[in-house]
Formats: sequence, structure tokens, C-alpha cells
Amino acid sequence: MISFVKYQGTGNDFILIDDRSLSFDSKLVAPLCHRKFGIGADGVILLQPTEIADFRMRIFNRDGTEAESCGNGLRCLGRFITDLGFSEKIYSIATHDRVVQLSYHSDQIRVSMGKAKDLRLHIPTEYGPVHFVDTGVPHAVFFVADVHSAPLDQLGPFFRRHPTFGPLGANVNLASPQPDGSIHVRTFERGVEGETLACGTGACAVATVIQKLYPHQNSNPMKLFFPGGVLEISIDQEQLFMVGPAKKVFSGLFSEI
Repeated sequence: MISFVKYQGTGNDFILIDDRSLSFDSKLVAPLCHRKFGIGADGVILLQPTEIADFRMRIFNRDGTEAESCGNGLRCLGRFITDLGFSEKIYSIATHDRVVQLSYHSDQIRVSMGKAKDLRLHIPTEYGPVHFVDTGVPHAVFFVADVHSAPLDQLGPFFRRHPTFGPLGANVNLASPQPDGSIHVRTFERGVEGETLACGTGACAVATVIQKLYPHQNSNPMKLFFPGGVLEISIDQEQLFMVGPAKKVFSGLFSEI
């Protein structure tokens, strides 16, 4: 039997497993994430050892594919670390290609997400210009008048597999800046192949694009409203910082068979 804890960060839910023994079989990911026959989650996150940081985070999408990183997942991992009995105020976490830091602020967790890279603006498509940026995970950002009525089920798959973004594709964020400076966002994620209630790296991507396109029309931090809750993104000397909640849902045991 393997113990797990389920967490959610602004509605993005994950199964967290202490894998410091490096014994978890990734073939279990898809069955565990199935919402009818398994525990149900957007992904599985493993806490692992590393020599370059306090811990390593490996994250697998719901379909079993491995992701590069995850902002909401990092906050959930931070809550998991404290629930395991660790008591430091700051931790360094290694992901696929970067080391980030997370710190605790009451019920909120702050993550230094590093710098955005490969920013490409105004890429022409059949639906109009789309923007691309890698914030630990590749993201497409497409502005719409109203995210709530926009056809994400149509635009998500279109941009997710657009040839411009290569064979791995990109996560897709529809964004609607508001007159008060806030931004409404909905996200279609690779590996889930559908909408998630929030996306931390997606929030960073939207904030990066807005700062470049509208440098005099945004606040710092920016407040991004997802269906699952609110994330705050600050940008300081090109470094991205994310603040948001992470909450334990339940814990239990599952069989490897």
C-alpha cells in the first residue's frame, strides 16, 4: 500500500506522494487520476531527493505524461512538505530545468518562478494573433472579450496543437483584461486535454504578455481570476513571483495492483 495526500491549489487538484525512496511506478499515474475508477486529480506530484535543491518535484499529467513544471503544483508541494513535519520557512525546489524557491505567508504560499523565456508576440493564426511564452511550461495566450463566453472547447485544442508550437504543443490561456486592472483567465492544459480550474504557470504567462504589451496599464502585482480562485503575479527585474493558496483535501492509501 502507498500513502497519498490530495491537495488543491485554486481548484487545480493533485495527488501528492512522498517518493524520497524513488520507488513510485509512473504507470500508476493515469489509473490514479481517473475521476471514476481512481482517486481523481489533474495530476500526480512526487516529492523526491536531489543534490541541487532541498527537494525535487516531478509532476505527471492526468494522462501519464510528465510535465516540466506546475505553479499550482509547487504550492501544493509546499503544503505537503510542511504536513510531512518539515518546518523551514523557505525551500528550494528543483523542477525539470530550473530551481525555484517557495515561502509561507499565512494561508498563502509564494513561489519565485524564475524568468520567462522564448517570448513570441503576435503570432498570426486563423483566429487572430496569439502570443507564446515559456514560464516553466510552454503557454499560448489569446485575448478575448469575455473568457466566460469564449469557446474554450474549440480554441483550446486548436492552439494546444498548433504547428507553430512544435510537436509538444502548448497549454492555452484565454485572457480578458478588465477596466480595474484585473485579468480573467481560463486555461486548457496539455496532458489533461481539457480545462482546469486554474494554472499557475499560465498566470505567469498571461502576466508576462500583458506587461510587454500594456506596460502602463497593469498593476504589480496583477490579480488573475480563474474559475477556481485568484492568483497574484508580480514581476521584478524579469523575475516572476506567484502567490496563492494550497489546501489539503484528504489523505489515504492505495494499492499498487
